[in-house]
Amino acid sequence: MSGAGQGAAMALHFSAVCKRYRGRSVLDALDIAVPAGSSTAIVGLNGAGKSTLLRCLLDFIRPDSGSIHIHGRPHTDLAARAQLAWLPERFVPPAHLSARETLQWLAGLRGERLDKDAVAACADRLGLAHSALARRVGELSKGMTQKLGLMSIALAKRPVWVLDEPMSGLDPQARRDVAGLLDTARGEGRTVLFTSHGLRDLPALCDRIAVVHGGRVVFAGTPGELAVRHGAAQGGGGATPDLESAFLDCLAAADASR
Repeated sequence: MSGAGQGAAMALHFSAVCKRYRGRSVLDALDIAVPAGSSTAIVGLNGAGKSTLLRCLLDFIRPDSGSIHIHGRPHTDLAARAQLAWLPERFVPPAHLSARETLQWLAGLRGERLDKDAVAACADRLGLAHSALARRVGELSKGMTQKLGLMSIALAKRPVWVLDEPMSGLDPQARRDVAGLLDTARGEGRTVLFTSHGLRDLPALCDRIAVVHGGRVVFAGTPGELAVRHGAAQGGGGATPDLESAFLDCLAAADASR
C-alpha cells in the first residue's frame, strides 16, 4: 500500500499498523481512516494503544509494520507531517515565560509572526482573560495552561489537528468553549483527530468514533451508530445517547468474540 494516491479522500489513513514492546503487541494490524474535514475521536481503556498510535503518526516512534498516510503521503515525509498541529495531553511550556511569550515562542518555531488580533480573538473564544496572557506560565492553573495549548494549535492554522485528551483539566464551561473551538475548526474545513476519556462530550465534539481495544479497532462509526449497535440509545426526540454504556458493551462484545 503506497503512492501519493493512497487515501486521497482521507486526511489520515492508518493501515494494518503494528507495534510491539518487549514482545507485547500494543497495536495489532490497526486500521483507521479519518476523512478530510471531519472530527474523529479515538476512545479506549488505559493501555489500549491510543497514545502509541498518535506517537506513530507523529514519527516519535516507528511502527513495526503497516503504513500511515497524511493526505496520501507517507507520514515519514517531513513535509507531510508539517500539515499537523499537535497538542500533547500534558502541555508544559517553560514556566518562566508569560503566556503571550509562549505563543510568540511557538510561532517562531513555526517560522511565523504572532498576530495580536488573532491571539485576542482566540482567547475570547476559549474564555481566557486577556490579563492572563501577561502572567507567567508557572502561575497559571492547569485548565488555563491547557487553554494556552489549544490557542497555540488554533493559531498555527494547520489543516490537521492532533489532540491527546484536549478536555483534560477543564471545567464544564471551558469544555463547552473547547467544543465550540473544535466545531469552528470543522467549519473551516480542518480535520481533527483526538483521544478522549470523556465519552459524554463526544456527540458535540466529533463526527466519528474509533473504539480501540487490545490494539485493534473494534468499532468505527458515528456516536449514534455506536449507541444503536450496542443498545444504549436513550428515548426519542434527539436525546443524547448513553455512550459510556455503549462503549463498555462494545468492549465486552469484542472480548466475547475472541
